[in-house]
Amino acid sequence: MPSPPPLSEMHLETLRRLLGERVSTSVADRIAYAHDASPVALKRAAAGELPHLPAVIVWPESAVEIAAIMRWAQETGVPLTPCGSGSGIVGGALGDPRGVTLDLTRLDRIVEIDDVSLLVRVQPGINGQRLEDQLNARGYTLGHFPQSLRASTLGGWIAHRAAGVASTRFGKIEDLVEALEVVLPTGEIVRTRAVPRSATGPDLDQLFIGSEGAFGIVTEATVTIRLCPAARQWQAYSVDSFPAALDAIRRVIQQDLRPAIVRLFDAEEAVPYLAGDDPGAVVLLWGCQGSAALVDFELAHIRAVCEPVARRDLGTGPGEQWWRHRFSTSGLLHTIQAPHGIADALEISATWRDLPAIYERMRASMLAAAGPDARVFGHVSHVYPSGGNLYMIFHARAADDAAVPALYDRILDAAFTACLANGGSLSHHHGVGATKARWLVDEHGEAGLTLLRRLQRLLDPAGIMNPGVGLAGGAA
Repeated sequence: MPSPPPLSEMHLETLRRLLGERVSTSVADRIAYAHDASPVALKRAAAGELPHLPAVIVWPESAVEIAAIMRWAQETGVPLTPCGSGSGIVGGALGDPRGVTLDLTRLDRIVEIDDVSLLVRVQPGINGQRLEDQLNARGYTLGHFPQSLRASTLGGWIAHRAAGVASTRFGKIEDLVEALEVVLPTGEIVRTRAVPRSATGPDLDQLFIGSEGAFGIVTEATVTIRLCPAARQWQAYSVDSFPAALDAIRRVIQQDLRPAIVRLFDAEEAVPYLAGDDPGAVVLLWGCQGSAALVDFELAHIRAVCEPVARRDLGTGPGEQWWRHRFSTSGLLHTIQAPHGIADALEISATWRDLPAIYERMRASMLAAAGPDARVFGHVSHVYPSGGNLYMIFHARAADDAAVPALYDRILDAAFTACLANGGSLSHHHGVGATKARWLVDEHGEAGLTLLRRLQRLLDPAGIMNPGVGLAGGAA
């Protein structure tokens, strides 16, 4: 596909005619949208390198305005990058120097709360914490608590198929969405029906959830809500080994129990929760939420499985400690901001059968790629009867800042090669973005990726949407 022409004054006049004063080419505004929270983008921005400086920023306020922008972009070939709060860490909202970044945060209203069906209609630009606070004031919760809750938007969660820390009980974003309003890249507006299930063909909602802007822009979502839990209780154990703790989680979850929080910290990440005791142990953490009777029931079964394999009952302290600090990313940011430093948290998914080997092989491969002074450790969260999510976290240091991108690429290549070769998926809930796009063919296979890109071309014939990201990234 040919490169788009630079934006002209005529282009800008068209945008101003559509949006009035909600169009900006100021340097300050463009710099603010020139990166997301992905590690290399942050590193480059701190050094004054802005390869993704967009040409213009616009602030639409309705689906009708977005549809007009889409039709104009199809005619002119100008690239469009949808953006929420820019908190994603895989390069999913990096602008195009010849394109337009659409800031969706002015579409931020709760439209309607259905107290009978327990549904909320809401616009995509609403901040996650603000949405949760407004629901809590009515006695409800969304149950979706990503680590970025205070810095991310509902639209971002839908775009990259997010999961919150309590997903084992409340579900991931694809489980919560009941209906969508989406503006297609051609400017058409699709609205799906808010019903609990329909057998009238493939689920159109699921086509857009996780498509990272390639298939359209969500302008409204109807999502399920719950009554605020009456009780919450923690329980933690130290366990001899990572595989033994994995097996304990599997046996609990396969009893059809759904504790809200399930986390397993490896021996390095467990240290802050052990207070100097049980060296070399891992920490298994449970958090149960719901009615008091449900919490007691789940904890009784958890104790029956875990006490026979535990070194020590750690009580409620580790859970309370983790909950207080659950939104903190200070450790990663400290390394990224340090001279020559780079860090990231890579989240993959795999079956119970494959998780122990994937953990060991990813860790060994990442350490070999990162160098002798690097740290690589991990934890498990977001579990299912068939498997779970594994985080592999690294902190590394290059010879100088110029060498950081190459080091980062080597570590990711080692990590994802080991993951995919041993049966895992390269992303559980962060999405693909620009960071992971080149591994999509290994994830989906040639036929699968070709099918997805045919859908993309059908929906976006001019190829304007989110260039370099997800399906529009990697090799053509």
